[in-house]
Amino acid sequence: MSRSADGPDLNAPTDADPSPDQGPPTGEEVDAQARQRLPAEVRMGEDIARAMAHHPPERGAEEIATHIRKFWNPRMRASIIGRMERGEPMDELLRSGVELYRQGEIDRQEVAEPSGG
Repeated sequence: MSRSADGPDLNAPTDADPSPDQGPPTGEEVDAQARQRLPAEVRMGEDIARAMAHHPPERGAEEIATHIRKFWNPRMRASIIGRMERGEPMDELLRSGVELYRQGEIDRQEVAEPSGG
């Protein structure tokens, strides 16, 4: 531990620290080269899906759809929709979120508010 009498423990976990199941997949079972060959939109979308996996599936899909609407440019949106429609492989939660985005089923109030992240 890094705690001293003069200050806080700088190694203590915070709410900003991801849980082990968030973020890009890691570990021996991950083929980093195969992951790098994924289209950028799929790779990014799967990272978002992994970060939303702690939500119930419906809420996670809505969060992904809202993120796509708020932060992705039109080219990225069109690309991920096209890949989904062609049945290209992607995380099922990501696929659900893209489908919600495509259908326009997103939280408009959340889109209108500034993001904290």
